[in-house]
Amino acid sequence: MRDSTPQISSSQSAIAALVQNFPNGVLVLFDEDHRYRAVGPNVLPFSKTKATELLGRSIHELFPEQTTRRLEPEMRATIQGHARSFDIEYDDRIHHIETKPTKINGEPYGVLATQDVTQERETADALQEQNERLDQFASMISHDLRNPLSIATGHLELYQETGDSAHLTEVEKALTRLDELTQDLLTLVQPNEMADSLEDVSLSAVAHDAWEMIETRDASLTASDYYVKADRGQLQALFENLFQNAIGHGGDEVTIRVGAREDGFYIEDTGTGIPEEKRETVFEHGFSTGYGGNGVGLTIVSRIANHHGWSIELTEEESGGARFEFTGVEVAD
Repeated sequence: MRDSTPQISSSQSAIAALVQNFPNGVLVLFDEDHRYRAVGPNVLPFSKTKATELLGRSIHELFPEQTTRRLEPEMRATIQGHARSFDIEYDDRIHHIETKPTKINGEPYGVLATQDVTQERETADALQEQNERLDQFASMISHDLRNPLSIATGHLELYQETGDSAHLTEVEKALTRLDELTQDLLTLVQPNEMADSLEDVSLSAVAHDAWEMIETRDASLTASDYYVKADRGQLQALFENLFQNAIGHGGDEVTIRVGAREDGFYIEDTGTGIPEEKRETVFEHGFSTGYGGNGVGLTIVSRIANHHGWSIELTEEESGGARFEFTGVEVAD
């Protein structure tokens, strides 16, 4: 049995921000003992309970036996690496729950997103669409928050061991990135006008910021100093996902290049590339070309591009690697 004190409480505020604007939503990070390690929003919309009252407590302490009998096997399966999607009745309401497995510093955890769907059950078509959004939302949470969360917790542990305050600077940077990603993910799942968020951004600067947020191994990056109009946080998320994909497929010493086109930019690598017959389907949610990926990263890339009004073409780099070309991009003056 684990200590009941949350082990990643430093990231609680960033994770909670994910659902501040998510209708009737609750987000939970739980461990293998079914204890809540992070939860948001600050006041839960269902019960009006404060999130701080749930931290470190197991589902057996929080819910009646009938509810825990339904939850426990699904949470156990999630910890073992299997995503789950199911309905549960609690307090005279119907809640739809999506879970995704993830790992933090090598330890298994589960992400649980739940939403009140009592009214939505009256309309099957609306429910199906909402379930798809919730499934993709939970997938994006598990996928894109893993790296900065691991960085934050890792440097926090180093600070606790050494007392070197330089590690706290890295924790702050990682948590700032978590805050940015939460807002970006909410923007992607809640369609709206994004004109106000566009700014002149440097491909080189954003690419190198993205490079610091992933495990780069012995890979190398070169990026043109070229300015486009984009949402900076979303552009960084796009780079992070494509860089991670390139390293996963191309190996530790892959070279990645970010360069300019007349009407946009490209990202290419010297890896093994993506077979031509798979290029039409790689952006579909859940599609994976291997190396342990979960088929979410390129879906996020596609959503970000569509949100900006950009087109993507997947081609081949001259040595056989993958090349992603983004067109319809507004070039900064």
